[in-house]
Amino acid sequence: MLAALILLASCGFKPMYAPSGGDPLIGAVSVPEVPGKAGHAFRTEFVRQLAAERAGSANRRLDITVTEVVAPLGLRVDESASRADLILNSNYRLLDEGGRELAKGLISATASYDIPISAYGAAAAQDDARERAGVLLAQRVRTDLALKLARLRDAPPAPPQQVLPKQ
Repeated sequence: MLAALILLASCGFKPMYAPSGGDPLIGAVSVPEVPGKAGHAFRTEFVRQLAAERAGSANRRLDITVTEVVAPLGLRVDESASRADLILNSNYRLLDEGGRELAKGLISATASYDIPISAYGAAAAQDDARERAGVLLAQRVRTDLALKLARLRDAPPAPPQQVLPKQ
């Protein structure tokens, strides 16, 4: 075990969620209200996931749109759907306090569910799928942001541009 730790330390391994200096990787992020039930499910889970990094005031803002699509899969004899996929698509931008774009992306999440014959059961099954897809979408957006911000943090600084004199 000790040999494995020494080997990892010598190769430059650095855990993504434990950056040097103890600073949080994503940091405090404000998330405005996201319209719709799917948007609410996403926002609730995303804010919960980032709760540990919310020390201090939020200096970044996540602008996100969440759209929902229900795709029927199986059909019964009466041609009603017996199973469906609930697909959440998101388009996000992470902005700093000055409005400069730090990261952006397109992420989707899918949750499948059985559609019972009763109308109440169908609504409850769809709501459950929406919650599951919202949690999955929040996890994927957080992971995507963590990777993109880690690349920004670890990227070498851009060389200064030289201005050539006019001839």
